[in-house]
Amino acid sequence: MPQAQPTGPVSDQPLPIDDVALKSLGERLLRRFEQYKKDRKETEQQWMRNLRQYLGKYDPELLSKLDPGRSVAYPKMTRVKVVSMVSRLMSLLFPTSEKNWGLSASKSPTFSAEVVQQILGVWAETHPGENITKKELTRAMKKAAGIMAEKMEAEIDDQLMDIGGSSSLDYVALVRKVVFSAVLYGPGVLKGPMTVTRMQGVYDITPSGVTVAEEEVLRPYYEHVLCWDYYPDLSAKSFQQMDGQYQRHVFGRHQLRKLADRQDFIGPRIREYISQHPQGNYKQAAHEADLRSLGGSPSVNGSGSKFEVIEYWGYISGTELRAAGVTVPDSKLSDEIRATVWMLDDEVIKAAADPFPDGVQMYHTFVFEEDEVNLMGSGLPPICRDSQLGVCSSTRMLVDNASVCCGPQLEVDTDLLRADQDMTGVKPFKVWYREGNNAVGTGPAVRNIDINSHILELLKIIDLFNGFADKETFVSPMTGGDLENSPSEPMRTTSGASMILGNAALPFRDIVRNFDQFTMSVIHSLVEWNRLFNGDADMKGDLQPVARGATTLIAKEVRAMALDNLAVTLRPDEALYIDMKELVRARVSVRDLPTERLLLSDEDVEAIKAAQDNKQQAQDALQEEALRATIRGELADAFKAITQAQKNLDNADATVFNAVMAALEKGLDPNVVKELAEGPPPAAVPQPADPRTGGGTGVVAA
Repeated sequence: MPQAQPTGPVSDQPLPIDDVALKSLGERLLRRFEQYKKDRKETEQQWMRNLRQYLGKYDPELLSKLDPGRSVAYPKMTRVKVVSMVSRLMSLLFPTSEKNWGLSASKSPTFSAEVVQQILGVWAETHPGENITKKELTRAMKKAAGIMAEKMEAEIDDQLMDIGGSSSLDYVALVRKVVFSAVLYGPGVLKGPMTVTRMQGVYDITPSGVTVAEEEVLRPYYEHVLCWDYYPDLSAKSFQQMDGQYQRHVFGRHQLRKLADRQDFIGPRIREYISQHPQGNYKQAAHEADLRSLGGSPSVNGSGSKFEVIEYWGYISGTELRAAGVTVPDSKLSDEIRATVWMLDDEVIKAAADPFPDGVQMYHTFVFEEDEVNLMGSGLPPICRDSQLGVCSSTRMLVDNASVCCGPQLEVDTDLLRADQDMTGVKPFKVWYREGNNAVGTGPAVRNIDINSHILELLKIIDLFNGFADKETFVSPMTGGDLENSPSEPMRTTSGASMILGNAALPFRDIVRNFDQFTMSVIHSLVEWNRLFNGDADMKGDLQPVARGATTLIAKEVRAMALDNLAVTLRPDEALYIDMKELVRARVSVRDLPTERLLLSDEDVEAIKAAQDNKQQAQDALQEEALRATIRGELADAFKAITQAQKNLDNADATVFNAVMAALEKGLDPNVVKELAEGPPPAAVPQPADPRTGGGTGVVAA
């Protein structure tokens, strides 16, 4: 596997080095670094308090004031809030069905002369013999810019899938570390783009077949920088106005020697420094000792043969940069040039000009909550610190009160007890032996003292402080950030959800705006990296990054509930005006689910409907045939009764009538009943002459 470079792009071929000027540069930058460290001391103390609060540990000053015989319980409410906030933000900022960024062509795109000639050539091929107008040229340039934006966006999207360099992390996994750092401490820092060389398979189709080979390609990568290792210029009012910024590295001897083998570092200086400092120059910082103590390993030796390397990104004069062996035009010697400088103490081991234009940052910072007096901002723990202490104090009192109430409190009259009686050991079924005839006193030798319980009152106080924390951090059941409780009753209605989530979105919008700035900074740096190092000229247009803020993503939750409510409450007459297919598609899409995989095609739906219709028709036919068979049986019984009761034709007629009516009531078609009732033609049966007609032979149906 190729080694990822811990620096920016490689500088030009170095020039001779001015040792005196380089020494002066190193001393000046080291003094500035020491000043930046002093300026950050108070911020480090705040970070340490945040970390202790997150881990559920008291500050040493407060812990020293607590009675060692009392409870030191520390409910980790802050940890729940931090983890919930990180999960909430990640689900909002990185939806599954769409990106939180995009690229758009400039409204008035500009191109190099070469690209403009290519655009003119394409237009001339489609319009032979015509002269292009200004309006047509503008339209052609906008179209070309749109195509370039699509190609660049696809390229960056592919690069973000493996943007972690040697750590092989995708962009989402890398940014999660940034978000967690921002929520816990205040700032989250991402460094890049840096460059790594990788082997990549390429193929070519020739008349003889397909040829496959491997070639070296340049890939951008980023890394998460711990806020403890990042030292910005805190005197600036914004990250864009800083004169410079530092990053502190701690390398082993092997890692430092690998830097000496690289072309962009001054190898002889590194090897000489290693030989002069065999034990290294690393000294454990105060915050590192505290961090190890919180981690449970305070006795770890943090020094032994390690080296502290300081990386600087900022402005230095053109003269100083040339003295470091970097090519600088004479016209730029008096200018301040953006550059990077690496140092071992005050020994400069690398200097290189920043290849990116102004406005492209190497360190991209996401601040959870901006602070007017602190460039690094504030994390979530300080916001709910008082509530956390209130919960801790109430919990300590609750535990102490419960232990006192449960533990026996005894009053002992030693004058009434035998001399050999043990008064310190209290256990179940213990027998207390009295002495004498109770002449000394009339009361018992041992008497229990009950302590009032205040657990219910203390529980109410704990709930009160938890409620304060919900309002302070915006992490509650209402915002969906509570991992245990579900939304309340108003969330069941669309109007209630709109009001609640709409209000809940307000505090998140400021956080999202800060993240949008972070996103645009990262994507802008990737665009510039591809302009410099990507060989595909067809996507190097005038492009602008677009951050698709999560304010609209929060509103998707309300929209999802509205669609669900619409689907449930539609009346049959209203459903006639609704495209049910589009309604289903909208309900699936708003939940960031893959519509292509979940929704069937029109042909599949029609096939399913036809199969269901055929199945229903078959079931109806079977039911009708069963009904016919039942009625045939009933009519057959009725006709049999009629045959047996020929002498009582009136009763037979009544029986037939009742059978026919019963068949009609069961839903059989009247024609079918008539057919079944008439049956086969009856046989002629001779009958005696009717005396009323004067003779003759009559017949009647059998």
